[in-house]
Amino acid sequence: MSQIAQEMTASLRNSRTQLDMVNQQLAYLDRQEKLAELTKKELESYPTDKLWRSCGKSFILQEKAKYVNDLSHDENVLLEQRKTLKIKQNYLETSVEKTIENLKAMMKN
Repeated sequence: MSQIAQEMTASLRNSRTQLDMVNQQLAYLDRQEKLAELTKKELESYPTDKLWRSCGKSFILQEKAKYVNDLSHDENVLLEQRKTLKIKQNYLETSVEKTIENLKAMMKN
């Protein structure tokens, strides 16, 4: 019985670690989404049709519409990543809860 409890405890520890990682990734995606959204709003307010876009240590002249489209695409990619991470977060939260319940039930017996 103690072997099963040790395995469940190890599983719980692993799930909590993974859950922390997923939460950090979601926080990072939040920041990236906000940055893309604010950048897009800022760019749309500019009266010019061409903008300088950073590319490593240099800058390239680019159509504003192309830059805004790239930002919109990036936002869509971030949304897809968010959906995937939310599913994983839900699974890990459920795993942690069920493991804790099972450990408590085992200790009562």
